Amino acid sequence: MFKLIKYELRSNFLTILGSCISVIIASLLLMTKKGTWGVGVPGLSACLTIGALIVIFISSLKIMSRYLYGDEGYLLFTLPQSGASIIASRLITALIQICIISFVCFLMSYFTVTEKIDLSFLRNLKLSGVLFYIIQYIWGLVYFLTFIYFCMVIGKVALKGKKLGKIGSFIIFIILSIALSWLSTKITNIFPQTLNFGGSSIANNFGASNSDFSISGGRLNIASTIFDIITFVGFFLSTTYLIDKKLDLS
Repeated sequence: MFKLIKYELRSNFLTILGSCISVIIASLLLMTKKGTWGVGVPGLSACLTIGALIVIFISSLKIMSRYLYGDEGYLLFTLPQSGASIIASRLITALIQICIISFVCFLMSYFTVTEKIDLSFLRNLKLSGVLFYIIQYIWGLVYFLTFIYFCMVIGKVALKGKKLGKIGSFIIFIILSIALSWLSTKITNIFPQTLNFGGSSIANNFGASNSDFSISGGRLNIASTIFDIITFVGFFLSTTYLIDKKLDLS
């Protein structure tokens, strides 16, 4: 599995490096316009961050698409690697890529938006709050990517053709997204009990809302979170089973 991670990071190295350099150069240019562009600077910085994250996210999906529909799949799926190893390596690689870009983007956004570099806010951060939101961020990414990979694989298995498979995967994604959102909302309404992870400066100042992890203002809905964990395990196991037993690259 670690060899797959190393291979994927190496094959996507130029995309990661290019995105980081682009963000840094564009942010440096925006810094020179702080006094003249006003609110345009933070607005463009936010757009730059969103754009870079979209690029690296799509890049992560393209790798899986190449495995399913390109020549790389014939080599990958003939290796002595289980479906679990393939999906786990894909998730870890995508997480590393997105985290690198996210760190660069938000760091440059902070430098671009603030008038002077003031790191005094770090004194107000609590370790528990930081860990809470890091786990929330990682969980959201892993859950969403696993869900998308499941849709991609089941589309490939159910519909053999390249175009039909991709269209089918998109339709499956939309239908399942609506169904999961509806079920999660119903479960939250029926079982509103929550765990409070607030009390930190991060929770008080920023708050959070994530449908996948059902957190709002430092509160975590117990029933909905259990449902999300169960669906995540279901998506992961189903994807690995389809890769091991049902996937046909012809």
